[in-house]
Amino acid sequence: MKTTIDKYITQKVIEKREEANITQEELSHMLGFATGSTFVSQTENTGKGKYNIYHLNELAKIFDCDIADFLPRPHQAENSLKEYRDYIAESKRKAKEERESKKK
Repeated sequence: MKTTIDKYITQKVIEKREEANITQEELSHMLGFATGSTFVSQTENTGKGKYNIYHLNELAKIFDCDIADFLPRPHQAENSLKEYRDYIAESKRKAKEERESKKK
């Protein structure tokens, strides 16, 4: 699950990548993933991946920009931390339900 801020960051990376005319596969390789890695594709297309602070630092180097260029300014109205915590709580609840239904 991607929070609102994850989506914002991903969109900024897409914009920078497209401006630089770099493919998803090339960017994955530039980030240090193995040839054929689908990390960037998964992040951009399916929402399964997320960029962490280390990725953002490397992306800033690749695109010769400031790491802050990937973050909303002045700040984001949505509470992404709350979104994230709600998602974790819901995931734990579902996992517990699944375990309990298997016991029956």
